[in-house]
This record gives sequence, structure tokens and C-alpha cells, in this order.
Amino acid sequence: MSKMNKKSIYDCFGNLTITRRITLLYGGLFSLSLLVLSGFFFLNITILEQNNTRKQLETTISNIEYFLDDGGVLTNDNLKTLLDNKYVEVSIFSYSENEGFYSHVGEVPSFIKQPPQDLYHIKEQEETNSIWSKKKHHKAAEYQIRSLKELGINQQEFLLEGMNKQKFMLLSTQYEANADKYLIQVFKQLNGNQYFMRSFVIKMLFADLLGICCAMLVGRYISCRVLKPVKQIRTTAEQISIYDLSQRIDVDGPDDEMKELSITFNSMIARLETAFQKQNQFVSDASHELRTPISVIQGYASLINRWGKSNPDVLQESIDSILGETEHMKELIHNLLFLAKSDQNRMQAKKERMCLNDVAQEIVKELQVIDSNHHISYDGAETVEILGAPDLLKQLLWIHGENALKYTAENGSIHVRVWKDKKYGYVSIKDDGIGISKKEQSKIFDRFYREDKSRNKEISGTGLGLSIAKWIIQSHNGEILVESKQGEGATFIDKIPLYEETVSK
Repeated sequence: MSKMNKKSIYDCFGNLTITRRITLLYGGLFSLSLLVLSGFFFLNITILEQNNTRKQLETTISNIEYFLDDGGVLTNDNLKTLLDNKYVEVSIFSYSENEGFYSHVGEVPSFIKQPPQDLYHIKEQEETNSIWSKKKHHKAAEYQIRSLKELGINQQEFLLEGMNKQKFMLLSTQYEANADKYLIQVFKQLNGNQYFMRSFVIKMLFADLLGICCAMLVGRYISCRVLKPVKQIRTTAEQISIYDLSQRIDVDGPDDEMKELSITFNSMIARLETAFQKQNQFVSDASHELRTPISVIQGYASLINRWGKSNPDVLQESIDSILGETEHMKELIHNLLFLAKSDQNRMQAKKERMCLNDVAQEIVKELQVIDSNHHISYDGAETVEILGAPDLLKQLLWIHGENALKYTAENGSIHVRVWKDKKYGYVSIKDDGIGISKKEQSKIFDRFYREDKSRNKEISGTGLGLSIAKWIIQSHNGEILVESKQGEGATFIDKIPLYEETVSK
């Protein structure tokens, strides 16, 4: 078959639906198996017929030999009584009496040996394979030998076929009994039940056609049943949109691959729904956070337009407020861009071997410079080396330090500590501020989340700091631990794997 024909067949088969492909595949395999089995049964029936016939002929010979050994007198009538099967015919020639005895009526078949000719030299007649090819009064061979088997000493089996397609099995043996020698020839027509065979073949073909039709119907039913979850997935997927992610697939049924696929699909939709909800919440919160400073700027701009031209105090107050709000917007937009890049995996932490103590000491010094109203202390007796990005880790500690300053009253204490164990390095920033309730601790890393008590104008912020801190610590394969009680301060502990120096072999 050419490549073009193979491609055409593949294209035609590939354009079919999965249901039809499964139906054709299942029906085709079942039909092929059915045809093979039918052929096998037909061949076995032929073999069984030959084996059954051989057994009948051997039984008849055994009966005759037993009769001769017992001193029985051969006559045509006695011979007929020795036959168990009426379709078996016998020819016996007695060499001492030079007489033949036959169980059949009418002319003796041409393949029966008539002494003194020797039936046992038939194999030498290779030019025609005919028993009677050398009989002068026969102008053509009436029977041909299809097979010849030596069953033992002086015993042979012939399968003969005549010109009219008649088939016979002939067993020939020489036997001696009571000082006499006999040539026993037993035969039976094999295709005498042609009507039965023809009827059997017709019924078998009809059964095959019925089986093929049933196979196609069963294949279609099975394919529809198997692919039912796939259709449900398709229907559910068609109903899902960005505005409606609540649709789910029914997962009732057996624990098979289709159920696993349905569960996986439902899990994917649930994650998408959660992601869209977070995105919508993020956009809503970002809009809210941006709307407030814009409204303030707009208000002060209107105030300047009405009164600021003639009143220097109003003008200065408006300018200071506008500058403060623009700085807040700048910080907010910077944080939004940072988170957007991190979500898109565009932020890469350039890690190197570094000392965690140096970053912590640098943060402590900066906090002491910008704030003199708090007692800021440091404890880092042991050196802690990690694999990290210095700039990102400084930003991480700055977020914690800035939050500690915001939520700790004046003259409060802030303590920075660095230590390690066998696998991890730790840096903690502890304050004695307002603390965080247990209920709120699971939410503080959400974007734009700020505890209700902190939602006032005295404490600035965007609500994005801890979200950024969470991303930074995760990029370092670390973890942020929170220890806090309401009104008793808070401790943020950053846990980062220690630096492990690889030894080259």
C-alpha cells in the first residue's frame, strides 16, 4: 500500500468521532475474531469427521478380525451383521478360497483392489496417482489419492477423491487367521453429508453476520457509556465562563480513569475560580487604594484653585498633602509592579553566599537613623551564612522593621536577633506593639489586607508589604513564622536554609 493510500485511510479514520472509532475498532476486532473462530470450527468439523470415520473403520476391522479368529464363516450376509455403522462398506478377499465378499449392493467401486493386482504398489504410479490408471479397460482415472498413510505393517489409509468430488476414506489391511490370508478393505464416503455441511456453513455465516451487527451495536453502547464523562466534561466546559466558574462535573460512578479525569477537571476549575476571585479582589482593592489618594489630590487641587492663589497657608497645606499622597501612590504602584512581576515569574532572585548577620545589622542601623522614638537592639552572636539575594532579603527585613515601627508605640522596644540550627538560619524582629489576634494571623499575608484597628490615617501603608515578604521568603525556599497575641506585640521569624558548600570530586 502506498504512502498516499495509507495517509488517506488515516485521514478518513482520524476524521471520525471517538465514539465511531471505538465502535469500528471494537466491532472490527470482534468480527475478525468471530470469523477466525468460524473458520477454526469449520476446519475442526472436517478433521473431526475424518477422525470419527477413521475410528468407525478401525472398529469395523477389529470386529471382522475378531470374527475370523473365532472361526466364523464369511458370507455377504454375515459380513453385513459385523457393521456397526450402515454407512461403512466392507470388501474382504480370501486368498485361500480366491473369493471376495462384499457388504454393499451393486457394482464394486473402482478403487476396491481386485487381486491379483497389488494395491500396495499404488505409490509407484506417480504419473497419475490413480489406482486404476493401469487397468487397460479404463480410459481415465476415476479416483485420485489425496493422501496415503502407513498405519502399520500391511495396513494403509487412503483419502480418495473422485471426478464428481466424492470423497472416501479407505483402510486396507492384510490379516491371517485359521491358515487363511485375507485382504480387508473398509471404506466410507466422507462427503455423504454435504447437505449438513452446506446447512452448517449457511447457518454459521448467518450467525457471523448477526454477531457482527450485535458487535457494532454493543461497541456503540460501550463507547457511549465509556465516553459519557467526556461528554459531561465538554458540556460543563461549554457552560463555564469567566463570569461563572461554579459548574462542576458529577463524579458519581466507578473508580476508574474517567472518574479521576472528572476529579482533576473539577480541581482545575476550583483553582481557576479561586484565582479569578483573588484577581477580582486584587483589582477591587487596588482600585480602592488608588481612588483614595486620587480623591485627596483632586480635593486639594480644587482647594488651591479656589483659595490657594490668595492664601499662602492653604497653598502650602495643599502642596504638602498632594506630595504625601503622590508618594503613597508611588509606593503603591511600585509594590503592585513588584507583585505583578513575581506572579508572572519575571522576578529572579540573584542568590549568592552571604552573611545574614550583615543584612540584619544594616537594617538595625537604618531603623535607628530614621527613628529615635523606639529602643532598637540587635543580638547576633553566631555567624549565619545562607544562599540568598542581599537586596531582596534587605527588603524583607525592612518590611518587618517598618511594620514594627508603625504598630509600636513611642518608647517601645524592637529587638532583632539572628541565630541558626543544623539546617536553617533565623532572623527575627520582635516588637511590643498592638500585636495580632489568632484570627487575623492567617490573613495578614493577603494582598491589601490590613487589620481593622490599623485602618486609620495615623498609620500609613498599602497592605502589600507582607505579600511581598511572603514571595521573597518563598523564593529562598524559606518560611515566615508569626508569634503574636493581641496587645502583647508580635514576632516575625524568617527561616532560611543555610548555605551548603558543595565539594567537587
